[in-house]
Amino acid sequence: MSQTTNMRARPLALFAAAVAFGLLAVASTPAQQHRATRLGNPATRFAPPLASPADLRARFRDEKLRPDIVAILDQWGWKGDVEDLCHAATTTEIVEWKIPVGARLPFMSSRENGQPVTLRDVLWAGKEPAPAYAFQFTSRGRRYRCITPKACSNFYVEDLGPEWALKLAGTAPETVGLCDPIEMKLTVRNTGGAPLTQVRVANPLPAGLKMAGDESVSNFDAGTLQPGEAREFAFKAVASEPGTYRTRAMATSAQGANAEAATSTVVRAPRLALDCGAPGDALVGRPVEVCLTLRNEGDAADPSVTLSLPIPSGSTLTGSTEGSSAADGRLVWTFANFAPQASQRVCATFTLRQPGALAFAPAARGACAPPVQSQCATKVAGVAGVLVEVVDLEDPIEVGHEITYDIKVTNQGSATLTNIRLACTVPASQEYVSGTGATAVTAQERAVQMEVLPALEGKAVAAWRVITKAVAPDDSRFTVELTADQFKQPIVRHESTTLY
Repeated sequence: MSQTTNMRARPLALFAAAVAFGLLAVASTPAQQHRATRLGNPATRFAPPLASPADLRARFRDEKLRPDIVAILDQWGWKGDVEDLCHAATTTEIVEWKIPVGARLPFMSSRENGQPVTLRDVLWAGKEPAPAYAFQFTSRGRRYRCITPKACSNFYVEDLGPEWALKLAGTAPETVGLCDPIEMKLTVRNTGGAPLTQVRVANPLPAGLKMAGDESVSNFDAGTLQPGEAREFAFKAVASEPGTYRTRAMATSAQGANAEAATSTVVRAPRLALDCGAPGDALVGRPVEVCLTLRNEGDAADPSVTLSLPIPSGSTLTGSTEGSSAADGRLVWTFANFAPQASQRVCATFTLRQPGALAFAPAARGACAPPVQSQCATKVAGVAGVLVEVVDLEDPIEVGHEITYDIKVTNQGSATLTNIRLACTVPASQEYVSGTGATAVTAQERAVQMEVLPALEGKAVAAWRVITKAVAPDDSRFTVELTADQFKQPIVRHESTTLY
């Protein structure tokens, strides 16, 4: 960097002012003020230039620089703790900063012959604001801002006034019962040296805990607190289930002071668990037994627990465990003083006359324990049964005349028949003429096929008609073969017709 004045002609104090930023002095004002105009003299900067906040953190973390930092602050007469400054430099947020033209700096670190030098009352008289990094910290009851120009690592500390400090204390019982409210108290106090305004306390409640007004967050406005002044807020919360509830409240002020307080309460209570067990499948008309197991998995007894089982629609109740009562379409059992880890098993038997499902949805609730539900189901299937009938409408038949065969399939069972296939074989003494019925009929020579019937409900009937022609005298047999998903083997029927 070039010089614009003869530094040897200036007093030593002015030279020191010039190197405060690693820069050049152009004038000196009153005896105690130093006027600086440019940055970047490697011989006098406090440490290498800064390219990022990480560089600044490294400077204050450098143990070799620590004695020089202490020396600078001692020369200034700083009353804070150097450890607070260095800790904040390595942990707190560092922001971009501009030192405005004409700024009066309380002091600035520099070097003279390699030794740390503190320059007092420095005037930044450059042509543009000086780029720097800044961070805030507190030490021994006061707030400070440390500012370091990027070009030279010189730093100075601004006193921002008394520290703003809040203290928040919370109290809550160690243990309560589930049916009892949790009485909580929060006390916020101004422990700093200046008034605090817009003091607020936010106390988010954890899941399962709520205020009496059904709010999930409790907020309190403490207003303005003078130094040493406190406000107390008492409220009640209730738990929805047992467990350990931890809260963390936060107090804040308009000045940026904040504090936290944590409480912990164990809520003890009965906790019900309910299992439902029933067979997965059953047949129409057969008894189906459903069994319910109720347990208290909590750490406290419940004075009275009620277990109820709605009777499935369309079913018939045929029996139940002793102690039950039936009312309003449900079975009910009651257990008094249901102790921790206790278990009760009850059963009931039902039948269903039509295919369908027996859906069981038991529920239990205690005088204190929250309600629980369970569910299970049994698929009740029908029984497959089929009647295949083949009838010729006339017999005997003269050669050259037509023969009409009526085919009727009746689902005699309660299960739906699926994918029904009919295949007919026309005897050699006859020839196929036509076919109609529940599904389309096709023929290839003597083989007659009915298109698949997807489903036939219980007691339903499907019919077809096949017309053939007698072509030769014979004691003939017209054959019908039925297959369906429900039968492992085909069902075969023959109809004899005399041809003459």
